[in-house]
Amino acid sequence: MKPPLAFAKDIPELQAAQLQSIGEKIYQNETGSNPEHLIAWNNGEAFASLGLGHFIWFPKDIKSPFTETFPSLLQYLQAQNVAIPAWLQQQQYCPWQTKQDFMGAKNSNEMQELRSLLASTFEHQVAFIHQRMRQSLPLMLAEVDNPETQGLVKTRFHALAATELGMYSLVDYVNFKGEGIALTERYNNQGWGLLQVLLNMQLDTQNQHLAFTQACDAMLTRRVKNSPQKQVEQNWLLGWRKRCSTYSNIG
Repeated sequence: MKPPLAFAKDIPELQAAQLQSIGEKIYQNETGSNPEHLIAWNNGEAFASLGLGHFIWFPKDIKSPFTETFPSLLQYLQAQNVAIPAWLQQQQYCPWQTKQDFMGAKNSNEMQELRSLLASTFEHQVAFIHQRMRQSLPLMLAEVDNPETQGLVKTRFHALAATELGMYSLVDYVNFKGEGIALTERYNNQGWGLLQVLLNMQLDTQNQHLAFTQACDAMLTRRVKNSPQKQVEQNWLLGWRKRCSTYSNIG
């Protein structure tokens, strides 16, 4: 059995209202705050994206470089004693193999139960995303050998976590593009997750929030440049940049 994941220390505890505020922003980022988009299958992708965080769920035998998160959300919900539909408890893989299958099942009982579960567990979903952010720092530090670089990552992470805007930015970006530690989540051996963003922040001339936004933009631009499906990801880049802009100005 795997040991329990460690959590970053010295991070301010969030009140329910703060978590709700972060959850509303993520919901806007991922779905446009449209409940119809809680269940989605994006063009150019081979998997479903579910919930306010668009958690990834793979069909059986799908190979993808991205980190699957929906099964972990289900485990989290069950640990919180949330009632899960029986079919979903027994379903390891997304039961719809293609986007066409997925869209064809839109009015099925299973889809209706799934939609109801996701619409009624916002509080749990944002708590799950926040937990992933808190677990991200030890995971990132374990990937960095140089003590000086470890110190840089830790200092920048904690500085952001100390502000309301920075906390939202960390929580959202980890859910959005991952910790940056998965070897599969790299193109030309270059990642785009939180670790790479923290390492590429330029703090000499601007505040940390703007530096974080600019580093996110740079890492995602690099990702598209290196992408094996550049045409598809280029179409996503404008939306990604708009999302990153909220890290320095919520508005």
